[in-house]
Amino acid sequence: MFQTAIYRQPAFQPSLPVQPTEYQMFWRAPSWRWWRPIVGLIVGVLIMLVLAIMLSSGAVALDILTGRLAVDDAVDLSLDQLMSPALFLANNVVLAGLIPVAFLISAAVFKQRPGFVSSVVGNLRWRWLARCLAIITPLWLVMIGIEWILSARDGGLDGLGVNADTWLLVIGILITTPLQSAGEEYGFRGAINRLVASFFANKTVSLVVGLLASSTAFMFAHSAADPWLNTYYFFFGAASCILVWRTGGLEASIVMHVVNNVLSEAALPFSDLSGLFDRSVGAAGPEILIQMGVVAVATAVICWQAKRTGVVTATAPVAEMAVPQAPNQSVLATNQPLINPRPWESGNQTRPDYS
Repeated sequence: MFQTAIYRQPAFQPSLPVQPTEYQMFWRAPSWRWWRPIVGLIVGVLIMLVLAIMLSSGAVALDILTGRLAVDDAVDLSLDQLMSPALFLANNVVLAGLIPVAFLISAAVFKQRPGFVSSVVGNLRWRWLARCLAIITPLWLVMIGIEWILSARDGGLDGLGVNADTWLLVIGILITTPLQSAGEEYGFRGAINRLVASFFANKTVSLVVGLLASSTAFMFAHSAADPWLNTYYFFFGAASCILVWRTGGLEASIVMHVVNNVLSEAALPFSDLSGLFDRSVGAAGPEILIQMGVVAVATAVICWQAKRTGVVTATAPVAEMAVPQAPNQSVLATNQPLINPRPWESGNQTRPDYS
């Protein structure tokens, strides 16, 4: 009294790409859903807000306890006027926190191993990073050297000297600034770039929209009022996105960011910290075009080297799975009889005569 019925189980949806995929679209795997980028953005913003409040408040409290800052000043002064070694280092640590936040979004929201945030091969490629360091560092040394020479001619280096904060800042910059720079790359070029780009199936559209969104966010995150500075921040973010796209990972953009920030802060331990975050109108001028030119040259050289050495820019970690269909399953259905209980209705049977 039973017959077999066939049904299909839902197809398995991998969380990693099943066909060669570039960096910015890596989170748009078969398991992607529209709500995942939204959840990822909310989680990331909330964690960073909590971290920023905790560490900045702790730094201000430390300055008050050590007598460096009065309680009334902590309430009335702006961030730039409040600047101290403790607050500077706290800011670096907060931004370094973008690294674990990007890892968390990748693992918890998109179900991908955190290593795939570093590159499309699933880890940070240290040899490639070292090559980028060898290319970028000389360019920035020349640029910073020229800036120092011009500044010295105008008396801009006259106030430099060892002070009470010098060694704390030297050690703090060497430890926290590379992490801060890498954190911004993981946060903006890694997380925000991918979160936005994943909404678009077309890889060109995803590249352009992801670049525009993450570079704009990077610009606003620096809270600059000066148009030259805003232009520079957006340009730096866009160049970094291009590096990520053409190299398949964050290594090159991390190196460019770390070298830029560390060398730019070389004189910081020997100067007054007030004015460090002065980004008001007039804080920069056309001379910023020199830095933008160096960024452009570095980007072009790195992209050329990536193509020349065959750096992997797209992968399909689970290509062999090809979103397989689940096998057919057999079950016994009780609502269908095996034989026709009314044989006279079949074509080869005669209905009995009960008259």
